[in-house]
Amino acid sequence: MLRHFVAAGLAAVSLAACGNGGNARYEAAAPPPPPESAPMPVASIAAKAAYDQAPRQTIDQQSPGGGDSAQASDDRQIAYTYSRTLEVPTKRMQDLMDANRAACEAAGPAKCYVSNSQISGLGGDNSSGMLELHATPDWLKTFLDGLPESLKPFDALLDASNTSSEDLTVQIVDTSARLNSSKMLRERLNGLLKDRPGKLSDLLDIERELARVQAEIDSTESVIAALKARVAMSTLTLNYEARYTAVSRSIWRPLADAFSGFLPNLVSSLAAVIEFISYALLWIVLLAGLVWGGLALLRRRARARDRRRPPADPPPPLGPKGPRPVET
Repeated sequence: MLRHFVAAGLAAVSLAACGNGGNARYEAAAPPPPPESAPMPVASIAAKAAYDQAPRQTIDQQSPGGGDSAQASDDRQIAYTYSRTLEVPTKRMQDLMDANRAACEAAGPAKCYVSNSQISGLGGDNSSGMLELHATPDWLKTFLDGLPESLKPFDALLDASNTSSEDLTVQIVDTSARLNSSKMLRERLNGLLKDRPGKLSDLLDIERELARVQAEIDSTESVIAALKARVAMSTLTLNYEARYTAVSRSIWRPLADAFSGFLPNLVSSLAAVIEFISYALLWIVLLAGLVWGGLALLRRRARARDRRRPPADPPPPLGPKGPRPVET
């Protein structure tokens, strides 16, 4: 009985303590909260935050015209490509090509430079050449405007003309936006790297992510530089073709071309036959061996049948007026 009274008294004291400021002891005795999930790596948190915020800020900054959509629509990044075909006498083809190259080199590499040059069959009726230039739009416009007049001293004519363009505005803007996002991410990673997180694994994650972002920045900058170079320097391709004289255009020219190509065509056909024989010789030998073996087998079987066949009766002897009667 005494033990029941003691227990009741202790319970009353405990209730009083809870009502008179015993919350601290009660909270201390409470069970600990469940453990939180493992935190994301530091580099992943920084990358997610940078990529979530960067695109909305960078598109306006990198748009042509400083973020104004109306102005950006007018500032187009267009790369032009020109092609001209020139008919020139074969004796003057090299001179005309040298003159065009000299005009480009005189302007300087900042305005024009030659990227490719070739010529074949020089002096013949089928000679041809090609000269590829990269030049600024202003210099190229002046050169193309004066091209027909510059052809007259070489007795050349402008035979064909082609101009094409490619709009690189969207590609440049998108690539610039990605570049700016990567730069913002690099700044955040550098800030985290300066804080020196306590765990070595977090520090290594940040350094790996920073190296990857720096490589991406370098690659993107190279792409943007190449795109802007295409816009700043247009491409001109000059194709040189042989121009036949009045004598070479006579009615006898097809016959002369046929005779001139007789021997080459004969040699080419003979070479084709020899090449075919070289490919088919092995199969011809194999087929000939199979045919010979088959014929030999047929002859052997025919001789065997002849030996097994009984000999036929000899014919009766002939008399003076017919066959003699056989005596019995």
